[in-house]
Amino acid sequence: MSGKGLEPLGLKAGELVGRSIFDLYRHEPEIISKISHVLAGGEAAWTAEMGDLVYENRATPLKNQSGEVIGSIGMALDITYHVKAEESLRQQAERERLVGAIAQRIRRSLNLEEVLNTAVQEVRQFLQTDRVVLYRFYSDWSGVVEVESVGENCQPILGIPIQDTCFQGKYVQKYQQGRIRAIEDIYNTDIVQCHIDLLAQFQVRANLVVPILQGENLWGLLIAHHCSGPRQWLESEVSLLGQLSVQIAIAIQQSELYQKLQAELIDREQAEAALRQREELLCQKACELEQTLHELQKTQTQLIQSEKMSSLGQLVAGVAHEINNPVNFIYGNIDPARNYIQNLLELIELFQQHCPLPCSEIEEKAEDIDLEFVKEDLPKLLESMRVGSDRIREIVRSLRYFSRTDEAEMKDVDIHEGIDSTLLILQNRLKANGDYPGIQIIQEYADLPKVECYPGQLNQVLMNILSNAIDAMQEGCQVQGVKCGAIPTIWIRTKVLDNNLIAIQIVDNGPGMKDTVRQRLFDPFFTTKPVGKGTGLGLSISYQIIVEKHGGQLHCFSQPGEGTEFAIEIPLRQSKS
Repeated sequence: MSGKGLEPLGLKAGELVGRSIFDLYRHEPEIISKISHVLAGGEAAWTAEMGDLVYENRATPLKNQSGEVIGSIGMALDITYHVKAEESLRQQAERERLVGAIAQRIRRSLNLEEVLNTAVQEVRQFLQTDRVVLYRFYSDWSGVVEVESVGENCQPILGIPIQDTCFQGKYVQKYQQGRIRAIEDIYNTDIVQCHIDLLAQFQVRANLVVPILQGENLWGLLIAHHCSGPRQWLESEVSLLGQLSVQIAIAIQQSELYQKLQAELIDREQAEAALRQREELLCQKACELEQTLHELQKTQTQLIQSEKMSSLGQLVAGVAHEINNPVNFIYGNIDPARNYIQNLLELIELFQQHCPLPCSEIEEKAEDIDLEFVKEDLPKLLESMRVGSDRIREIVRSLRYFSRTDEAEMKDVDIHEGIDSTLLILQNRLKANGDYPGIQIIQEYADLPKVECYPGQLNQVLMNILSNAIDAMQEGCQVQGVKCGAIPTIWIRTKVLDNNLIAIQIVDNGPGMKDTVRQRLFDPFFTTKPVGKGTGLGLSISYQIIVEKHGGQLHCFSQPGEGTEFAIEIPLRQSKS
């Protein structure tokens, strides 16, 4: 045991000699019992905390030739670092669970009061602090505590109007810019006296303040109060409140949108009543209401599609917006242009027939532009433009088939069309680039019947799995060096199984993965990618789509250096339940 390890016992290095072990641990009856067991001839192990340090202790009896115990040999191992690391990981997991739970509750509930009350209660329990409040501002920067969770040793302040005379002049602009303030002791910091007096009025000794922003507007503050004394706020606690403030801002915005929708629905009912009384305005008002309903349905569809197709991001929307309209314009004008050009060519023929001897200037111009070649090549040029437009229209149709923004219900679809559409979208990532040889796709399709499924969601699963396979093989080439060994290849196989099932197998010859990674592959928020490269939700969502939405199975088989296989199994027909 080092000298530092003895300090919690009141000893310095060298002072252990001559001291009884029973005397050292006289206040630890469990440890005394362990030592007594050793002196009786057994072995013992225990963990002991000494101040800020944690030790793992082992003791073995020391016997003479007659087998009598004449002493013991002990060892103490400092495991403080490991214990603290485990505690840090546990707290991180708890933070992620808390943020995830609140985010999930926000998505599921339109009851803002319930969401906010739950949030402050769980935050106070997690931080082990005296009070957590949600403070909302009025237009004059006074405000009121809207939601509160308070402990027994701290006075409630829910609903109390608060006029902080120094807030507008000192702090508004800073919090509008996203400032987060952690105060360990209000009496030992740089805040102004009027603010100290206000905090002291509510028994606050230390606080942690995070802004709640709606765009660039400061809606309010999420505040943790510590009343029993000073407190040093951890960086992880500050980060937690920062993440939760974003989720709370989303909940508030969602609630306001819902209230606005409710108001619009009420207005619609009143308008319908008025329309029944005024027959002359019936057609006009009915059209306006129908347009409003159409816009609401369109917005709802877009929100569902955004969640469903998170792996595509803005790709499909950008292609549809930037390509479809100009291509339709070009395609629609090719036939009129062909007619115009044909008319002009016929007119030139007539000129040549009736004016066989044009002036020298016209003859020179005809030779310069090679008029005969132009007459022959121009129709071919228009035909190639039509073929190119057809190809682009096919690509746009393929993207639309993949996204399926207008299909939220189950229907019978050709699985192979979904696979081909996904591969078309990923085509750019499959191509060779510099020293990277590109990825070879081998499609081994069976003769499948149409499958009853949610086609858009199934396409999302295919996109997630294929994107991960491409990422893995690209990273594998970078790790191995400039050039890959084997040609990167992805096999896509389909087949019909017994028991009314079809299977889709996606196999790559990438670097594979360890079993510890494979076992957590479908866990939410688990990712092996660097920060900013992935959320850890793609495969988790894919698992839910296959298992929960379609009653199927999603398996992963992989070994380091032997590639990876994803096996999807879904029923041909869904059960009525």
